[in-house]
Amino acid sequence: MPFSTLHELLRRQAEQRPGAEAILAPGRPPLTYAGLFARVAETASRLRAFGISPGERIAVVLQNGPEMAVAFLATACAAVSAPLNPAYTAEEYRFYLSDLNARALLLAPGADSPARAAAAGLGVRVLEILALEDGAAGEFAIRGAAPAPGGPAAPPEGGDCALVLHTSGTTSRPKLVPLTHANLCASAAGIAASLDLGPADRCLNVMPLFHIHGLVGALSASLTAGAGVICAPGFDDEGFFDWVQALRPSWYTAVPTMHRAVLNRAAARREVVAACPLRVIRSCSAALAPSLKAELEEAFGVPVVEAYGMTEASHQISINPLPPLARKPRSVGLPTGTEAAVMDEGGELLPPGAVGEIVIKGPGVTRGYEANPAANAQAFTRGWFRTGDQGYIDAEGYIFLTGRIKEIINRGGEKISPREIDEAFLEHPGVAQAVAFALPHPTLGQDVAVAVVPRSGALLEEEALREFAFERLAAFKVPSTVVIADAIPKGPTGKLQRIGLHAKLAAALSPAYRAPRGGVEKALAGIWAELLAVERVGAQDNFFLLGGDSILALRLVAEVKRRLGVELPPHEVFRAPTIAQMSRLIARGGGRGAEHGSLVRLSAGAGGIRLFCVPGTKRNVFADLAGLAGFLAPEHALYGFQDSHRNPLPIGRLAAGYVREMLAADRDGPHRLLGICSGAVVVFEMAQQLAAMGRAVAFLGMVEPSPPMADPLRPHIDFLRILLRRAAGGGMRPLEGLLGLGPEERKAYLRIRLRDLAMHLVVRRYRPRAYAGRIHLYLTAETIEDRGSPRLRWSAWCKTPAATRRILGTHNAITGKYGTPVSEAGMRSLATALRADMAA
Repeated sequence: MPFSTLHELLRRQAEQRPGAEAILAPGRPPLTYAGLFARVAETASRLRAFGISPGERIAVVLQNGPEMAVAFLATACAAVSAPLNPAYTAEEYRFYLSDLNARALLLAPGADSPARAAAAGLGVRVLEILALEDGAAGEFAIRGAAPAPGGPAAPPEGGDCALVLHTSGTTSRPKLVPLTHANLCASAAGIAASLDLGPADRCLNVMPLFHIHGLVGALSASLTAGAGVICAPGFDDEGFFDWVQALRPSWYTAVPTMHRAVLNRAAARREVVAACPLRVIRSCSAALAPSLKAELEEAFGVPVVEAYGMTEASHQISINPLPPLARKPRSVGLPTGTEAAVMDEGGELLPPGAVGEIVIKGPGVTRGYEANPAANAQAFTRGWFRTGDQGYIDAEGYIFLTGRIKEIINRGGEKISPREIDEAFLEHPGVAQAVAFALPHPTLGQDVAVAVVPRSGALLEEEALREFAFERLAAFKVPSTVVIADAIPKGPTGKLQRIGLHAKLAAALSPAYRAPRGGVEKALAGIWAELLAVERVGAQDNFFLLGGDSILALRLVAEVKRRLGVELPPHEVFRAPTIAQMSRLIARGGGRGAEHGSLVRLSAGAGGIRLFCVPGTKRNVFADLAGLAGFLAPEHALYGFQDSHRNPLPIGRLAAGYVREMLAADRDGPHRLLGICSGAVVVFEMAQQLAAMGRAVAFLGMVEPSPPMADPLRPHIDFLRILLRRAAGGGMRPLEGLLGLGPEERKAYLRIRLRDLAMHLVVRRYRPRAYAGRIHLYLTAETIEDRGSPRLRWSAWCKTPAATRRILGTHNAITGKYGTPVSEAGMRSLATALRADMAA
């Protein structure tokens, strides 16, 4: 039966298991449940004697340990507990004590803490906690100048405030989060149930007890289950295994940086791991890299479950369940006592698989920020609390996070989740930690950088790490800058800090100037200086950090070919963004070579579903498919084919080449294909060739497809029809912009348009055959409403009736024709439809 208050929880546990061990600590006798409840009741009486009434705030500044655990419980039951970080500065204490309107401050005697002076300056009463030398873990006395004793206070009720904490305040003024007894008890019960905790369990708490993770995820959840809590004096990777050996915990919970430190010591303490086995390991408060999870499970031989939580939810929102239930890779699992959904910017709830903002409601969720109506108006929509986390929920209810909305990097309009970059770099065997972050950029707005910490003994090089990332990420997602550091700044709970990291690593991001050497480097420096309008370019300077963008990269490629005679593929500028790197690339002939083919992986895919996509055959795979890849990630892996042939190939030959490359990457299938515009004709032929080989095509999707041409006269009729429509609407868009181009650029543009025309004719010459499988058509409203649209004729070429879905946008906004920006809303709606159809 769930408890309504912490006071009720402790009273009932003391009645039902008075002699069971509740609070433990290294080198101290354990405190029983009877002793714990007695200590809490006695402390409440003493606080009333000091003139503190229910509802008043008591700040607690103590080091981690059993006294801190008991002090939290006692202050929460007697008044309102407000634990603060012992590492704060005097100025921070003045802010927090004032903002809390604290009535008293609990400190250790003789503690040289700036909190003491801050409290004195604000007139806040200081009370001292004296640990009893001969007492059990957590037993203490309180001393201080006391007024006349107050009367007895009634036990708290579920709706009474028990705890107040501040949000981190990374990007704005910290907000005050009040949490009731009912909030805390609901969250603790959900955690205890999800981990199957019982009286036989014992938690080793290494999390700080001024943070919701330690207070609820370790302490309150364990007490709810009648289990014991080992209150360590803080996190210590050397002492961790000594505590395990001495006190035999069955589980522990921590943030990923702590897990990594424990793992680094595990090999040397194998005998402790074997002799003192754990039952489960829990991770929360930051994203857990799949590689770290796998290493932990291998080292300890127990399941590692990742949870998702936040202060405003009284900690846990969801968790990947224990076996035998499914633990899905890169998921944070199923909600535990909290209802979760996904909402768009306009406040509409989205279907399973759609990416948006995770929203929650339930008994553990705060009723609102204190004295902050503006923040509450932003945070709550129709009863749902907006978490600020981006993600999606699959058809089985599992939550997948793709990043913090405020942390999403907007690189020239492309939205990039830093979490995806973290995970790609953490797959490298020499990388211990990786944090991607945004760099201010003069034209892109933001660029991507990553800070990495090597594993012990590993030698890492920036160029090699970027090349490693290119095999796992789309080119536009690969960081322009890799900072190899001894350590990455962490927050007070051990969580790696992403926002503001560019300022903290400013020195490392500004390498010493090295003048270009040799003819190629000097020639490149001259080209860069002209294009970027800078006076000096160093050999280690980054093209994109100096102000380059995708448009300037195309002009750079043209200038390199004109002046140096080397044809540099545009996407290679992402691979070699410095003068030195580009010089080495040119020395190798300007690219990776034809043996690398046309296939480009655009997203990794955690769910094992691979989708191979052909954009319009005259388009750029990175420009066309980046948005779709983002909305399909992280569950789906998206691959794109970039047609790099100088002259268009017949559809049959082009499809055959793509099939060979696809089978090399995905030999077993089942195969899933998607084509956009003229690319739809290519995937249709690929499906026919795969069927002829006896291979299963699980999915064939066509987005705004070019029409099938079975009638030799039909192309001419359609051409006239389109020409007349455009003329009537004044839409001769292919000719727009020519007058604003220089002579060389105009020639380049015309060459592109001539190749487009040649490709158009190749597509029109293709004669389809009836397809035995099913086609999924994704069409815009303008196509569906045009009853005579030739794009609708594909239904006649499949023996199974085609499935048609409407997507947002126009044909040009979906295909990116004539310089039209690819529609973000269109790609989002397409991704949502694809998720549903591929899951069916």
